[in-house]
Amino acid sequence: MSRRRFLRGVLAGGAMVSVPLPRLANAMNSNGDAFVDGSALPKRFGVWFFGNGIDPATWHPAGPGGVGDAWSLSAPLSPLAAYKSYLSVLSGFELRTPGAHIEGSAGATTAAEPTPFGAARLPSIDQLIANQLQATTPFKSLEIGLTRATPAGPQPTLHAISHQGPSAPLYPEYDPHRLFSRLFGIASAPESERFRRRSVLDTVLSDFNVLKSEVGATDKQRLEAHADGVRDLEQRLSQIGEQTCNATAPGAGVQADDREEAPAELHDAMSRMLAMSMACDLTRVFSYVFSLPAAHVYYRHLGPEFERSFHEDIVHLVDGIPNGYQLVSQGVQYAMESLAVTLSHFQNISTPSGNLLDEIGILATSEVSSGWDHGMQNHPVLVIGKGAGLRGNTHVMSSVGQRNYSDILLTIAQAYGGQQTSIGLGDAQSSITVPELMA
Repeated sequence: MSRRRFLRGVLAGGAMVSVPLPRLANAMNSNGDAFVDGSALPKRFGVWFFGNGIDPATWHPAGPGGVGDAWSLSAPLSPLAAYKSYLSVLSGFELRTPGAHIEGSAGATTAAEPTPFGAARLPSIDQLIANQLQATTPFKSLEIGLTRATPAGPQPTLHAISHQGPSAPLYPEYDPHRLFSRLFGIASAPESERFRRRSVLDTVLSDFNVLKSEVGATDKQRLEAHADGVRDLEQRLSQIGEQTCNATAPGAGVQADDREEAPAELHDAMSRMLAMSMACDLTRVFSYVFSLPAAHVYYRHLGPEFERSFHEDIVHLVDGIPNGYQLVSQGVQYAMESLAVTLSHFQNISTPSGNLLDEIGILATSEVSSGWDHGMQNHPVLVIGKGAGLRGNTHVMSSVGQRNYSDILLTIAQAYGGQQTSIGLGDAQSSITVPELMA
C-alpha cells in the first residue's frame, strides 16, 4: 500500500476508471523527507507561460535587489503576495534570440533560435528535465492550455511552448473533459454526461473506505480532502461546456480567433486537475499555457476597454489608445491573478513534507518583454517553489542586458540533476548559472 497509486472501478456505461491517490504519510520516513525504503522524494517541475509580454516600467520589483525582505512586489506582481516566500523574481536578463514572438517563444523554453520555419531546434526545458528525471509515472509530462486564441501564423513555436526536440512540438490539451478522462484512465470520450450522472468516486467508494480505515489520522484527512477535491472538480466540470478544439498541429491556413477568452472558471478547473496530477504522481513535469505567444486573446470580463484583442489592439496599439499602458498592466495583472490561482491549488495540497510548492520548481515567463516593440531585454521571468533546492523569496537584479536569460535555464537544468555545462545554441547559448536562485 505504501506506493499504491490508483483505485479502479467501472462507470455506469462500462468504461473503466482509475482514481489516482495522493502520496500518504505511511509511505514516508518519520521526518517526511524520504520514502520508508530510503529513496528520495520525487522532483517536480513545470513551465507556466503567458503570451504577449509585460510593461517593463511597472513589472519589476521595487526596492534594492538581493535576498530576503529587501524587495517588494510591483503592482502587476501583487497578486502573488501570498507566495512571496516561494517566489524568485529576476530582473535585467536578456533573451538573446532577437526577433519577435516566434523567436522569443523558442528562446524562452529552448535557449535557441527556431528554424526559418518557426520550429524548435532543441528540447524545451520541461522536456529536458523530463528526460533527466526518467520517472516511471503514467505520463512523462502533461501539456495543458487555457485558451485556443492563436496568432495569425502556422509556426510551431507560436502554437506550442513544449518541444520534444527538433521540429517535435507538444501541443496543449485545451478541453477539460478530455483532460479529466486522461487523468482518470477513462478510454471512451466524451465522458461529461457520465460524470454528471455518477461520480468516479462512487465507482471505488467501498475500496476507498477500506483504505481510510487502514491509515492513520493524518492520511485519513489527506484522503478525505482528496475525495472532496475530486467531487468539487466534477461539479465544476459539469458546468463547463465541451471544447471543440483538437490539440493537433495547426495548418498553414490558421487565422486569429476573434472570440477566444481566457475564462477564470475554466482556468480554475484546469489548475485543479494540474495540481491533482502532481499530487498523485501521475506526472512530475508539466507545461501550462495561460495564453500562447502573440495570442489574440480577449479579456472582456475585465471591462468594456477589453472588447478588443489584447495582443493586436491593446499591446501593439498601446501609444494610440486611451490609457494604453494601464490596460497592458491590467491584462498582465490578470495573468498574475491566474498564476496565483494555480499556485493556490498547489499550496492547498498538503504533503508529508509540507505542500506541493515545497516540492516543485515552476518557471513562469513570456516570449517578449515589451510586446509593442518585441523587446527582449529585461525579460519577465519568475521561478517559483522550493523543489530541487530552489531558494524562493529572492529578487535577482542585474543591469539590463548584462546577463543572459539562458543562464536561468541552465541553472534549472542542473538543479534537476543535469550534468550539462552549457545550454542552448548561438547567441542564446549559456555556460553560466545563477547561484542566487539556489538555497
